[in-house]
Amino acid sequence: MMYVLLAFMLATAIVYFIVASQEYSDLLEFQEMGIDGETQEKQVEITLFICSGVTYIGLFAWILGAKLRSKNPYVVVAGVSVILVATYIASRTVGVPIVGVEYYVGKLDMVSKALQVIITGLSIYLTFRIRKIMIIKSMNMKDMG
Repeated sequence: MMYVLLAFMLATAIVYFIVASQEYSDLLEFQEMGIDGETQEKQVEITLFICSGVTYIGLFAWILGAKLRSKNPYVVVAGVSVILVATYIASRTVGVPIVGVEYYVGKLDMVSKALQVIITGLSIYLTFRIRKIMIIKSMNMKDMG
């Protein structure tokens, strides 16, 4: 199950890098047309998307190293995913600083949010599974001692 989670995390990172690339292309187009009002907004979005992708890659490496020995990376992955989904929802409803309210909902937006919901569910499942493994190990140690 851990490797399934890792696959979803890698896919999400790739989606974020693709979206960052698309936003950068949009930024260049706006600058070519002399539209400067969108520059700061696009820069914030590009930074958010790149940082999100890099974060998932870092968490991917952490989980790969920790395997099922610690529940900490799984808790962090679930938290990061929930925060990113909540930020997206806020950006489409009440607005977020600098960017304001976004009205466009793209296919990649929906793909990334679906992946993040799956990541959250798998992370929570693995957190409880690791906890169960730790309890069983603890009980076995008591029986031996």
